[in-house]
Amino acid sequence: MFKTSLASMLLCVLTMLPLQAADLPVPEGRILLQVRGAITNFNIDGAAEFDLEMMRDLDWREIETYTSFTDGPQNFAGPTLQSLLDAVGANGSRLIATAINDYFVEIPVVHARDHDVILAIEMNGRLMRVRDKGPIWLVYPLSEEETAEKPFDNEMIWQLIQFEVIE
Repeated sequence: MFKTSLASMLLCVLTMLPLQAADLPVPEGRILLQVRGAITNFNIDGAAEFDLEMMRDLDWREIETYTSFTDGPQNFAGPTLQSLLDAVGANGSRLIATAINDYFVEIPVVHARDHDVILAIEMNGRLMRVRDKGPIWLVYPLSEEETAEKPFDNEMIWQLIQFEVIE
């Protein structure tokens, strides 16, 4: 009887292991972002999908910054890219970021931490719409002087809907 109970318990624990890797809740609202590739945490068929509430549960920041695409300082709010990568268990060195129109750019993963990149969902207190570079705009905090050099203009992809984490 002890052997049967131990075997049953071991089988039960082993069948639960894949579920523990899928710590992310299933989104209930409209999907804003999908993350695929070299990740360990999923909520749907090998991917991680996020709605607005799930994005708000990440490390949400509000920043005032400049971009070469806007006039004057702008206020952006959204989760840090690093908190998103942590949530999905990203295991790569590069990201392929894709926009609604299939435009894509490659971004080094270290930029998330080294430059405090945010996934801007709000601009000047309002949710970003597609016509306003939404639903998500990848924003690098910059000073007014830095924007003249346009150091991250290629990486600041707007209408972002997907990341693929590449090893």
